[in-house]
Amino acid sequence: MLITVAGLAIVLLAAFFIAWPLLAAVEAGTRGPAESNDAAASNPEHDKELALRAIRDADFDHRTGKLSDEDHAALRQELEERALRAMAAIDDASALHAVPPATPQVAPSATPARGAGEPGGFCPACGVRFARGARFCPGCGKRLPAATPRGRRRA
Repeated sequence: MLITVAGLAIVLLAAFFIAWPLLAAVEAGTRGPAESNDAAASNPEHDKELALRAIRDADFDHRTGKLSDEDHAALRQELEERALRAMAAIDDASALHAVPPATPQVAPSATPARGAGEPGGFCPACGVRFARGARFCPGCGKRLPAATPRGRRRA
């Protein structure tokens, strides 16, 4: 009987020792992994990256036969909408901090429509060519650097 009680005390002591870090984190009010996703969910850049990664994963799963055509179409539409919402939020945030141009704007009818279809450069992340005036890379979806003004170059 004494051996049973001693064995039970040792088991309870070991269980308490193993569970102590989990109990201490709850008492201290630290956030667990499920709760820490709330802070990341408010970041549109993070949301965009997650949606684009999920689109690539869904495309891969469809090519390998893990997703049917109907499931792939529905999943891809949902993920594209999520990525577009995140990109719109990024654009809205950057529009709030936009600096007004130093020169006055010219009426659109006065100047020919140049630059819309002309190549603007290559994405520094993936190397895909993008059109002039594009804000996001058509290949990887990353934000493109601001266009550098043409004119004199420093040596």
